[in-house]
Amino acid sequence: MQASATALAPASSPQPACARDLTIDFVRGFCLPLMMVDHVRNHWLTVFTYRPFGFFCAATVFVFLSGYVTGKVYSRYLANADRFLVFAKLWRRAASIYLVHLAMSAATIILTMLSPEVATQLGREIELVVSKPWHAFLADALFLPSAPLLDVLPMYVFFILLAPSLLRLFQSGCARRVLGVSGAIWMMAQAGYSLPLPPFVGIFDVASWQFLFVSALYLGFRQFTQPFERPKETKSLNLALFGCMVALFMLRHAEVFSLRAFSDAIPAWWIEKSTMGPLVLLNLFLWVSFMWLVPELLTRLSRQGRVFIAMGQHSLPVFAWHTLLFYLFLSLFPQMQRYSILGQAVIVCFAVVCLVFPVSLAVDYFVPAPLVAPVVSPGSRRKGIQLPSFFLRAI
Repeated sequence: MQASATALAPASSPQPACARDLTIDFVRGFCLPLMMVDHVRNHWLTVFTYRPFGFFCAATVFVFLSGYVTGKVYSRYLANADRFLVFAKLWRRAASIYLVHLAMSAATIILTMLSPEVATQLGREIELVVSKPWHAFLADALFLPSAPLLDVLPMYVFFILLAPSLLRLFQSGCARRVLGVSGAIWMMAQAGYSLPLPPFVGIFDVASWQFLFVSALYLGFRQFTQPFERPKETKSLNLALFGCMVALFMLRHAEVFSLRAFSDAIPAWWIEKSTMGPLVLLNLFLWVSFMWLVPELLTRLSRQGRVFIAMGQHSLPVFAWHTLLFYLFLSLFPQMQRYSILGQAVIVCFAVVCLVFPVSLAVDYFVPAPLVAPVVSPGSRRKGIQLPSFFLRAI
């Protein structure tokens, strides 16, 4: 299913921008509080927020959506007479992300130097920052993360720098070859032959995660140039997908469903986050497929989560702020395990509320116009979401 090279004809100006998909903003905004809860250390709430829906985590969803949005939004520049316009646009975007990364690095170093509790809590993870802060900043500038949470944006910059070349290859009809090479690199990484791609240290293996981004980039490209058509009859397919999703959800929470014997039989590398194990990919693509076949679900949810949409629309500054909050809370609450269960919950909820601060600088985004008035069927007296009946109709 390759896009033809003629799908995008040369033009003197780029095609009109696509309407913003607020459901994507909703999902990204929903992932950010999960990341915040997961990154505040030494508390019990991570049981409910780390990989809550299966073997994939919030970072996995974020990278996938980043690739999809990049492919869908920037494909319109491929039709421009200036063949380098798409490179200029994406490289400018990569430069802005890189500057945010440098600002995060500088702020992290300053917070660490001002608060001995941070160094005590992180130990060897932040050793370079404590001993040689200028060397740490230089390492961060060279895509060599010196502290926790500083390895995400360098990986994203690397992917964005590659994106225009990949989009050009998709346009020229080489999609299968690109996906094949990307998949081969991912399989080599699963076998332990990971390529030395930046960042060279950190919890993310770029050789593995690139396959997720490249796949999503192609889906976004196809959605703009030659959209996939949904099947007319999807109930049986929805039921199969939903059954697989439930099965993997139960395996992920095997202790709750007394399935420990089955979960222990799964090889560890199948569900490894750092190398994007095959079960992680499968689980995520099952969810993506189900949400694509049943788009009304996210649409209805997004009408009830306008704050999440606002956070998703400002995901880069909110993510940067979340990183600073991680170090601030390490400094303010260095011994989380000393607090009661209720105390830990209050501290974590306060950290999540603090995420809204960057968004509060743009109040207008809290009430996106298309979502102010939820659609209610004529004569209906009940407002809001009726998830159980909706799920039954979908499957």
